Amino acid sequence: MRYGHRLSFIDSTASGFQWVADRMWKVEHAFERANAVASDRLASARMRIFFILVAIGVIYLIVSGFAVKAALSGGHGGVDYSLPADARADIVDRNGALLATDIFNYDLFLEPADIMAADRPLVKRALIQLLPQIPRDQLDSALSGNKRMTVMPWLTASDKARILSYGLPGVGFEPRRMRGYPLGTAGAFYIGMTEKAGKGLAGAERAFQDQIARSNTPFPLAMDLRVQGALENEVRNVAMAQSAKGAIGLVTNVRTGEVIAMSSWPEFDPNQAGRYADNNKLNRVTNSVFEVGSVFKVLSVAIGLESGTASLNTTYDARTPYQLGKRKISDYHAENRIMTLEDVFLVSSNIGTTLMAESVGIDTMTKFYNSLGLFRAADIELAETASPLLPKKWSKDSLASSSFGHGMSISPLSYAQAAAATMNGGYLRPLTLRKYDPSQPLKGERVFSANTSRQMLDLMRVNVLKGTGGRANVPGLRVGGKTGSAEKVVGGRYDRTKILSSFVAVFPTDGNVEDDRYMVMIMVDEPTGNKDTFGLRTGGFVAAPVAGRVIDRIAPFLNVARKDDKFADSEWVKSQVMKEEQTGGAAGAEAAMPAAAGH
Repeated sequence: MRYGHRLSFIDSTASGFQWVADRMWKVEHAFERANAVASDRLASARMRIFFILVAIGVIYLIVSGFAVKAALSGGHGGVDYSLPADARADIVDRNGALLATDIFNYDLFLEPADIMAADRPLVKRALIQLLPQIPRDQLDSALSGNKRMTVMPWLTASDKARILSYGLPGVGFEPRRMRGYPLGTAGAFYIGMTEKAGKGLAGAERAFQDQIARSNTPFPLAMDLRVQGALENEVRNVAMAQSAKGAIGLVTNVRTGEVIAMSSWPEFDPNQAGRYADNNKLNRVTNSVFEVGSVFKVLSVAIGLESGTASLNTTYDARTPYQLGKRKISDYHAENRIMTLEDVFLVSSNIGTTLMAESVGIDTMTKFYNSLGLFRAADIELAETASPLLPKKWSKDSLASSSFGHGMSISPLSYAQAAAATMNGGYLRPLTLRKYDPSQPLKGERVFSANTSRQMLDLMRVNVLKGTGGRANVPGLRVGGKTGSAEKVVGGRYDRTKILSSFVAVFPTDGNVEDDRYMVMIMVDEPTGNKDTFGLRTGGFVAAPVAGRVIDRIAPFLNVARKDDKFADSEWVKSQVMKEEQTGGAAGAEAAMPAAAGH
């Protein structure tokens, strides 16, 4: 492929032949006219032979000249080189939208042998005018030398076209491959990035390095760019509105394990990665670990149901704080009553959850934790996944803390993988960035029964309708979920001024337990509170509304239709109204509690 404006060797040679043929035709007919007058056929023949020999000589000189020039310029006409052969495949989303592609920038070089001495000052002035940033020492060295020399790397195609339009002698371009991300910050943590024209450094670029480098066809990811855009928009908005330290969002198909969208804030643009601080390039979904708070109760309650030690009607005495040696476990929104396990979940009682975990026992609870993948990094193709921080020894104290989301730090990705098993019929499935191939069987180990999964879907749905998750509800989309607000450890102690506000949602909650359904997880790191959240920083006020807005926006892209479910019946709504709801509800209870309540 050639990119210069000069004629190719073949075109130039063809033009030379045409010019000679035209001249020979004129000479031939001139002789015929002369012969008609002088009738000197012998002289005419001799002259004709002479001029034919001259023409053959001219043709030979033209061909030789072009051949010599091509040889001296390395067969590229002094303009361009062939494109590199080691290009990477395009990366596209599940619908074929372009996410990453190879683009070509150009190194400008000078060939001094092609520049007459008198022209060199003119070439220098022209290049400085066209490229004010060109290194003067490089330019001077190239013009005063006798070998080809690169004077300016990484020029764009528009730079190249502009310089070529000036027709400067001795100027050439060598293409240089680099990776381009046409959407900038969109999906940056999911897609990842590469070294300049090299191997993948992060994200899908690194995870699928071999396949992308060896493929001639676009490489599809599980991402839906439309969902990705909506998620990023909402995560960015809440992070900025809350002046948060960081924020994350995740959307997965809990049946297939596909990661449909993944967002981490602050953001960065992989096209200009060198301009960003390391904090901006940290993928908090995969590389950070947190004590996730009360969203962990989704796992704890499911374990209690599956172990057979509890049912939704099992009662727990939460009238007084739970005493564990010198430690006292309290509810920030104290109910001071005996509660069923369903109530424990709906009001997010730490006391009730601890009592339930105690009845399950250390061995059984930790066995389930292990089966849910919580003792290792998340199962996904990504290289950049964080390992958990676990108690050195499992005791009654560490078991109690872990049951309501403290004492054990895990990545948001690890939590999402484990929580999906409560929503998909009971299977722990590896998460994946690859678009699911229906012809391939789904991998996964059963951790919970289908019945336990059904109970958890219904319980999360009721929590959105009656419990702490009300601000995530979206009409017709049957949203379920759980809130979480965890104090962060600073200097070895819990700091109530710094919390992680979370919400994990699932929709639709109805249908067969093994149908396609989607998890939406939002976490906001150290929100400050604002007028929209009444100054509060808990998961129910900060994260739950974000999840609801995301679900409202993405449902059409995921083909989730709006309809009523069994919990929309007016009689059910009326009969199931909790006493707390009648007096201000979970909202009123949450508003009265300290910042780090277990919502």
